[in-house]
Amino acid sequence: MKVHLFLVLATLVMGGAGGVSIVRLTVPEVVKTNTTAVVLDCDYQVDEWERPGLVVKWYVDKLHLVYQWIPPLRPQALGVLSGRVNTTYEASRDPWAVHRALYIPHPDPSLSGQYSCSVSTFEDEDTRTAHLLVWKPANFVDLKYWRPSEHLVNITCLASGVSPRPEFTLYTKDPNGTRLEVDVRGISGHRKDGEWWAGAWGLIVWADTEPDTIIGCRLTLPGTSHTETRKKVYRPDIPIITTTTTTTTTQATTTARPTDTPRRWFNMSQIVPTTSNSFFDIPSLFGTANTGGRNMLPSPVCYCTSLMCVVVWLLWLAVNP
Repeated sequence: MKVHLFLVLATLVMGGAGGVSIVRLTVPEVVKTNTTAVVLDCDYQVDEWERPGLVVKWYVDKLHLVYQWIPPLRPQALGVLSGRVNTTYEASRDPWAVHRALYIPHPDPSLSGQYSCSVSTFEDEDTRTAHLLVWKPANFVDLKYWRPSEHLVNITCLASGVSPRPEFTLYTKDPNGTRLEVDVRGISGHRKDGEWWAGAWGLIVWADTEPDTIIGCRLTLPGTSHTETRKKVYRPDIPIITTTTTTTTTQATTTARPTDTPRRWFNMSQIVPTTSNSFFDIPSLFGTANTGGRNMLPSPVCYCTSLMCVVVWLLWLAVNP
């Protein structure tokens, strides 16, 4: 009984004290693109007896392996971080923790995402995750208004080369200072290398909008404090611009290919596989030519050749009953 109790206590003590654990994961939440180097640090503790099996890995969005270090080998940067991490950076003097961190000299929006640090040994593993946002102001922001019909005015706001995806607020402010938000009727956008080209538009009533009204667009970047505003003075004497969309519909004709494609005979007739015709039904055997529906029979040579084959076959049966 005493021996059993000792083994249980020893197991609990070893389980509580042993293994590997991440003490602190340090990832900057928001960084402006290419303004400063960033360090993603993964501080951990590992028992001495487990160090020979130590492996440190970093993942992006929990799926893509981007960094791996197996002491005492040199670390490897992979995937999106290939060639973009200083693998000589030393985060600690401890030889079992020296290359635990990611040092990124030039972060840009393509590196935004969830970063997971995984520290494992032969016996244990621990993982923690934090989000990194690399934001970038727009290369260009533009505000336009135009009149698509007699009664309406379109307000469109556009931004290019920005990250993360911007949010747009459209509004008007009349000469008395009354501010009204304009409902966003549509948005558009596409992403390339982490940067967005996006826009939004809304409608106001031409007859209800006074001259010298301020038309405005406010752009915000989620997760940051960055905002940009564009304003224009409204002039009601704008022409009506209509667009005509011509839609050309091309009807595709699809010819179904039969399972058994007819083979061509030398006289342009078709040999169509059949199971209903007898061997001696020669016109059906050779098929019908593509000549306006006329039946095309094979030449006499074909008939002779076929009859000779039949004769030879009958003679062979007579000789070999």
